[in-house]
Amino acid sequence: MSAPATSPPVVARDRRRDLLGRQGRVGAVLLSLIVGTAAYGFFILPDDAGKARVGLPYERPSGANPLGTDDLGRDLLDQLLVGAGTSLTLAFIVAAVTTVLAAVIGGLAGIGPRWLSSIIMRGIDVMLVLPELVLFILAATFLGQSFGIRAAILAVILWPVPARVLRAAVLTTWSRAHVEAARAMGAGQSWLLARHASYLLGPLLVPVFVRTAMRVIIYDATLSFLGLGDPTVPSWGTTLYWVQVNGVFLSDAWLWWAGPPGVAITLTVVSLALIGTSIEDRLNPNLQESR
Repeated sequence: MSAPATSPPVVARDRRRDLLGRQGRVGAVLLSLIVGTAAYGFFILPDDAGKARVGLPYERPSGANPLGTDDLGRDLLDQLLVGAGTSLTLAFIVAAVTTVLAAVIGGLAGIGPRWLSSIIMRGIDVMLVLPELVLFILAATFLGQSFGIRAAILAVILWPVPARVLRAAVLTTWSRAHVEAARAMGAGQSWLLARHASYLLGPLLVPVFVRTAMRVIIYDATLSFLGLGDPTVPSWGTTLYWVQVNGVFLSDAWLWWAGPPGVAITLTVVSLALIGTSIEDRLNPNLQESR
């Protein structure tokens, strides 16, 4: 009499079902609040929100202006809400483009001809040696400060690291026994990717997207703070730039002027880090096998 088939452990099933986990849920709730705030600033507030003068310069927080006003009498809360949309839109666009670039280039480096893989990897090695932030500053200085140019620069600079990770994942997947057996029977690379490798490589794209968005938030805020962003478009980094230009740190006005965008950047990065770490812990097949 054959032994009854055993089902996966309850803990393993619950772990697969619970994609985010406790820390991931905390990050998702936090990020949802931030995205909702950005959506409110983008869709609900008027077009001149954060740009129109609503009070006297350097007003303290009050009922009319909960975060006070800047040096021109503009409402800082409106700037914070509108700036959330600008910063998050840039982060998600760059993260999507970078993920696609990394998947395509990393995949070609993994399954392409040896000469192509060698060229791609030497190019990645060169880009990894160069400091990303310095490249970003130099490119923005010479190419311009518009939204599209900043997005393009960030996507070009940030793809090498995830591309190297995805190439290693492709090589690991290609060395598995069932993939080698299918390839020996004449299966094409496209079919192998769609049928056998997608479930191993696909989960890796989610943390790549999340972590890239996290880095874009930091880099764009840094660039704007240094005066290399677009000062006419409200964003969290632009607000910090005007704080630095006007010497607000020398007075107590920095508490309601520099504090909120700094907290917003920190909370966004923390929420993305929690989500990315939790998803990778549950979807990365290498981590699951090591456990």
